[in-house]
Amino acid sequence: MRAQVIHEQRYRIRLRCGMWQFDDEESYGIIRGLTLLKGVDSAVVHTANGSILVMHDGTARNAVLSYIHDLNPADLPRGIEDATADLDTLDNTFQIRIALAVACRIACALLLPCPVRRFVTIVQSLMYLRRGLACLRHKRMGVEVLDATAIMTSVFTQRFGMASSVMFLLHISDILAGYTRERTRCALRQSFAHRIESVWLIDNGVERVVSLAQVKCGDTIRIRTGSMIALDGTVIAGEAEINEASMTGESALIHKEVGSTVYAGTIVDDGSIAVVVTAAAGQSRIDGIVDMIENSRESKASAQSRAEQLADDMVPLSLGTFAVELLLTRNMRRAMSVLMVDYSCAIKLALPIAVISAMREATQHKAVVKGGRYFEMFAATDTIVFDKTGTLTSARPRVSNVICYNGMDPTELIRCAACLEEHFPHSVARAIVHNAREAGIDHFFEDHADVEYVVAHGIVSMVDDQRVCLGSAHFVFDDEGINRPANFDDAAVNTDNVSSTVYVGIGSQLVGAICLDDPVRPEAAAVIAGLRNVGFEHIIMLTGDSANCAAHVAHVLNLDGFHAQVLPEDKASYIEMLKKQGHVVAMVGDGVNDAPALAAADVSIALSDASDIARSVADISILNDSLESLIMLRRLSVSLMRRVDASYHRIVAFNTSLIVLGSLGLLRPSLAAFLHNLSTFILASGNTRPMLKEEGNDNEVA
Repeated sequence: MRAQVIHEQRYRIRLRCGMWQFDDEESYGIIRGLTLLKGVDSAVVHTANGSILVMHDGTARNAVLSYIHDLNPADLPRGIEDATADLDTLDNTFQIRIALAVACRIACALLLPCPVRRFVTIVQSLMYLRRGLACLRHKRMGVEVLDATAIMTSVFTQRFGMASSVMFLLHISDILAGYTRERTRCALRQSFAHRIESVWLIDNGVERVVSLAQVKCGDTIRIRTGSMIALDGTVIAGEAEINEASMTGESALIHKEVGSTVYAGTIVDDGSIAVVVTAAAGQSRIDGIVDMIENSRESKASAQSRAEQLADDMVPLSLGTFAVELLLTRNMRRAMSVLMVDYSCAIKLALPIAVISAMREATQHKAVVKGGRYFEMFAATDTIVFDKTGTLTSARPRVSNVICYNGMDPTELIRCAACLEEHFPHSVARAIVHNAREAGIDHFFEDHADVEYVVAHGIVSMVDDQRVCLGSAHFVFDDEGINRPANFDDAAVNTDNVSSTVYVGIGSQLVGAICLDDPVRPEAAAVIAGLRNVGFEHIIMLTGDSANCAAHVAHVLNLDGFHAQVLPEDKASYIEMLKKQGHVVAMVGDGVNDAPALAAADVSIALSDASDIARSVADISILNDSLESLIMLRRLSVSLMRRVDASYHRIVAFNTSLIVLGSLGLLRPSLAAFLHNLSTFILASGNTRPMLKEEGNDNEVA
């Protein structure tokens, strides 16, 4: 391929290959090829003018030029887009659309005779008329009706220049609005998504580099130390320590071996594994999370919905003002100035952008919020309820004591418990599994039936035709009817007043009790104090553990209250009771047993090591392992609500002033339209600014 160097500095070089030399997929392929070169940091390719910008370390210039020179224009490499390419493509498209709109406007004015220009204006006006009629057909008096009225009034009064100018400004406004909205959304996706261009494919025992787009389900790929896993899959060879912080927020490395599942976006910290792909590009678990974030903008805050509804309700008022102005002054220009301004356009662009920007900022601080209304609810929350285990206490408790009954061997007890608990990602389950691994106890046997989680603090299964149950005292003794040994009280209950205890029963007999140290999180006390400073009036703990254990944690953290030995359904009932008392309640939890309470709360929050069902129920997911994210979320939520309110009042004040000036004859219709659209774009752009940096006082509350 022929290319000309048009600009060069020490660490960057820009080449021009000619307009439309490659399409979008080919540009992605060129970017991938360039970034694989040693010394190249990044590359940007613009399809419209055929330019290639390469950032490098100062040593890759010749390699870049050789790569471009060796490209065959008839057979260029193709690739898939990534989050960065989304932004580049969006910028290119925006520039092209603006340039084309301006060029067409100038060309029509210079080249077309007056009758033809009028005909073009009439044809274009029909599109806006169709939009307005469609709005009325759906029994909605929206901004489309205002636009259609203004344009068609200009056409019928033979003010074709005014009609053309209004339509041009509306078209530019649509381009700017779409660009601002889509760029904010792409930036949100980029802040969360992880993309990989190529992988090592194992084909008949031979490894070769292929594009990620070429990999399909059933293929086998190799991932080595330091590499990010590109696709979801199952390990079929090798072992590795995987950093899954991007998925779970947990910093501890997870051991993966044959049969283990690995996820895209996680990183091989040590080892080498061969993985059979189970989800193609764009279908992995992390892609699902990204899609959820993008789609969640539909969950509007009620303040946003009220503002949008009020803006639509003011459309008839604008039409009435236009009619009255026309009747009183008989001046079409002054009356038209009223129609050039509306409230709905700015509100429906600026407020959603503020919400999307807040969602993006939350992801940058390792939290996922599923919609604007959850920011609003969390800003208004006065009561926050915590689960204990894995929430206020350590996310990684450890086994402190193992007590056996009825002749059970301690190793066999741990082996049996770990075999069943490994199916559940709760912190207590992980502690038991980790204890078995540390002791070298092989618990990977499948001599049991399917493991069933009973939503009342326990799990059950069948092992060697005997029913095995694990869980709390209430579950094992009351629900399952397990007999208490004679020395039960002295040996187990009083072992440690501040430990959690998991009881194990086989058949009708108790065979053991596993005690776990459950220390309070190091940051918990400071976070509880911080939550009070940002406006939470009631901080309460609900737990299924013993009263002694719960009282110890509540005393250490200075909580307002606690309830111990609470069943999952009772947690939900307690949340409902608080709501009936007039409180706005947030629930923070991590386990399957917390799901009913999470669903009942006004806003629910799942922590980093939460179970899948807790994450699916929760409105907000925290991806790091610190409770301090709760304070960040509160500040962000309050800041967002302030920005939404401020944007609404600015829109109403500025546009009302435009309407008044227009009705007084001080603003021409075209200038009113220009100022209205310009203010909308400026306000929308301003709403993309970070919100937390604007919080001058951490202790400031709503």
